[in-house]
Amino acid sequence: MNKEYLKGKWVHSFEEDSGDEMVYRPEGFSLPLARGRDKINLEEDGKLVNSYPGRDDVPRSDTGSWQLEQDKLILRFDTDNKEQYTICEISTEKLVLKREV
Repeated sequence: MNKEYLKGKWVHSFEEDSGDEMVYRPEGFSLPLARGRDKINLEEDGKLVNSYPGRDDVPRSDTGSWQLEQDKLILRFDTDNKEQYTICEISTEKLVLKREV
């Protein structure tokens, strides 16, 4: 698994989701207009910024850290929440994640 591909800002392309897999595209990728999209910023130093539309359409964000363990992306938030995903596909143009339960 190439950790270098993960670093950067990823935008949820929910139109491409299928079943339990979520598709993300790099920031700047041409996506259809939407009222708001989830975004994850996986910074070089392991910091995480997760942005998402709030109920009033005002963007919200959570911070934390991220790490890669084999094919698992682990997001730890400063609120003590943790999310874990299996990386199904990754390239410079596409990230496909499946949430672990």
